[in-house]
Amino acid sequence: MADIRLRIELLNTDPLVWRRVVVPEQINLHRLHELIQDVMIWGDCHLYEFECNGRYYGESDEWGDGAIALARNAKLKAVATRAKDNVFHYLYDFGDDWKHRIVIEATGLEETNPCPQFIDGAMACPPEDIGGTIGYAALKAAAAGKKDKLGQELLEMVGDEFDPKALDKEELAEMLEPFQAGFRRLGEAPGEPR
Repeated sequence: MADIRLRIELLNTDPLVWRRVVVPEQINLHRLHELIQDVMIWGDCHLYEFECNGRYYGESDEWGDGAIALARNAKLKAVATRAKDNVFHYLYDFGDDWKHRIVIEATGLEETNPCPQFIDGAMACPPEDIGGTIGYAALKAAAAGKKDKLGQELLEMVGDEFDPKALDKEELAEMLEPFQAGFRRLGEAPGEPR
């Protein structure tokens, strides 16, 4: 099975928060959601949805008002073939409204081992439940020493320490080890029969 390289960008962040990953093309969108949660270091506490050319994928939700396909039943490979300009979108936390743009950088890649794999990224992801991009801007201002009442409250909420530039790539790679084990490529050479 081939792999796909994605660049995941958290929109409306400056500087841009982004991650680059390689995933199996057969990963379903629910598992991709879980991977995004891991590489952004979020806790998977809120609803999510993917959108590609007007089609939505997520979890069944009794309060939902639109047609949404189950993310568990949608494979990334199929979505990638429909993505206009090699882009689709991911929304996490309908309250904080964290909008992501996912760029399909390469398809048909030779299997990587282990997989999925974190390749690169920049900037710390905003903490959860801080009020979206407005809260994130206030938090960054307070962390930089500026007097911002909302930012100070948020800084206290996250433990008085937040470095928006901090991204521990080794920690991210370690966090993915249990996820990688679920794809059973650990210890296998690419292309060997399973």
